[in-house]
Amino acid sequence: MRRAPTLAGLEAKNGWAGLYEMTPDRNALIGRAGEVSGFLYATGFSGHGFLQAPAVGEIVRDLYLDRTPFIDVGPLSAARFEGHAAAVRPEAHII
Repeated sequence: MRRAPTLAGLEAKNGWAGLYEMTPDRNALIGRAGEVSGFLYATGFSGHGFLQAPAVGEIVRDLYLDRTPFIDVGPLSAARFEGHAAAVRPEAHII
């Protein structure tokens, strides 16, 4: 109402809103936190989360059980943002 007062009196017919999680390089975060014992994370998927959920579930299971996941998730670690932004590789392909 404060930003667009002329729109304040209009009736809303329908709508949709949602958060779009996004990291600086637009890639997800998967891994084990180094600072907090036993803390696993898998977040930042936004529009890809539903598609990638089965594989991410297997990866998190393996991390929890201290097994090596079927794919290297090291590049998806949150640590990639710690002080060396040049090493961050932006998302290139969406399949």
